[in-house]
Amino acid sequence: MNVRTLAKLTLFGLAYIYTAKLIDTIYHGIFRPAAAAGTVVGLNIMAGLVQLLFFIVFYQQFVPKDNPTLRTASWMAIIGSGIGLLPKLLAMAVLFQPQSLLFFLHHRAQITAFCPWMTAVLLLIFSLVFFGEPGFRHNKPLKRGFGAGAAGWLIMAAAQSLVIINYMTTGHLVLVADLFAAGPIVFVTVSSLTFLCLSVFYLTFA
Repeated sequence: MNVRTLAKLTLFGLAYIYTAKLIDTIYHGIFRPAAAAGTVVGLNIMAGLVQLLFFIVFYQQFVPKDNPTLRTASWMAIIGSGIGLLPKLLAMAVLFQPQSLLFFLHHRAQITAFCPWMTAVLLLIFSLVFFGEPGFRHNKPLKRGFGAGAAGWLIMAAAQSLVIINYMTTGHLVLVADLFAAGPIVFVTVSSLTFLCLSVFYLTFA
């Protein structure tokens, strides 16, 4: 597969995750039945794997071999995408409780709080490095794409920082949608802005 095909697939997966989270926020508990939950979790994992594959192929096909800065930044994106799979595997462990994934249950709060933040921060650094690359100075589509990606991952990191701060101060894991009285509105706004920005990023390569 090439970068273009994987960018399209990643964007499709991103749209699915955004839509599923939006529906679950508005109609909370709609995916609670085992069959629905299993389908959602399975598709989430597939979407995460496609994103990981996108950054691996991006590294192989797009990044110059003689530019160690860009290659390091690309590895950060690959590692960040890999870390992003952990909460999805956690969801599978919670739902099906296979013996091979029971480890995740013992660290459920930490994985849910810190892994999305680490993913967002690593991908933010990746996009900022590429945005500032002198070789792309006159390539407006790439500059726009990496700038949009940086904005999307910055929003994601900021939102998840609130979850971490609350977890560190109270010892209880509370997601963004439940942090405030207007939590669902905040979550929908943050998710929508992130989805819009990351869509621009992936469309740049699609």
